[in-house]
Amino acid sequence: MMARDEIGVFQKPAETYDPRGRLDPAGFERHVRFSTTAPVEPLKPFVEHFWVIRWDVAEGTYHSAEVMHRPYVDVFLALDQSGIQGTFRGKRVYPASGSGRIIGARFRPGAFHAFWIGELSNLQDQILPLDRVFLGLDQARIERLLAGSDNDALSALSDLLLSLDPQPDENIVLVNAIINAIEADEALTTVSAVAVAFGRSERWLQQLFRDYLGIGLKWFLQRRRLLAAAELIRASDAPDWIGIAYDLGYSSQQHFITDFRQVLGETPLQYRAGLTRG
Repeated sequence: MMARDEIGVFQKPAETYDPRGRLDPAGFERHVRFSTTAPVEPLKPFVEHFWVIRWDVAEGTYHSAEVMHRPYVDVFLALDQSGIQGTFRGKRVYPASGSGRIIGARFRPGAFHAFWIGELSNLQDQILPLDRVFLGLDQARIERLLAGSDNDALSALSDLLLSLDPQPDENIVLVNAIINAIEADEALTTVSAVAVAFGRSERWLQQLFRDYLGIGLKWFLQRRRLLAAAELIRASDAPDWIGIAYDLGYSSQQHFITDFRQVLGETPLQYRAGLTRG
């Protein structure tokens, strides 16, 4: 795994990294080496953390399954593919074979609005070329940026973001306050409850999320419930399927199974069977 002090030359490790979106945490830790680092001060309102992924799979291919637990945007650089990854609403499976490295920046929810000209919904479920934001950033320049150490590459990516001169935006702050509140308060399970808590109309909140995230508030509320279900399934040797469904606010076990399969691509029972053990 990349040494913490190597990227610490650039900045200290990020303190708030949350891996909830990993659907097989034990398998990920076994095959992939992952480090995060905090952004420089001017980028803190916009970037949650910078990250480096390394892998070295001696035989075969490891498939890492993830879902986005928040509506994030990532900018990433690698020798074989670089791009701007928008919010993916379903499960994604990342294959890792041989060895490799990817570096990237994960933006705070809504913060890519400060860098992107256009509708955020246009980033949904896809990866776009980096030159849509960084003019002139072609493959040859990307290869030069990646030729150095992790510290050098992270510093270069940070400089690229700073060169775009992002401006503070109170709505970015509000979006993150809403998301943090939902994650901290189990009573905030509906759009109407969030609207009351923040003294806004439901219509205004829905428009805020569409403008700054490209997805709806209902999407985030559903994603929070499903990831809570996945965590409960991983933590139990004998999951109480009916209890999990009703504890998370589903009207029936079938409704829970339908939502779970729609997002994760398999039933709760199939998900549990595929987990890496030990």
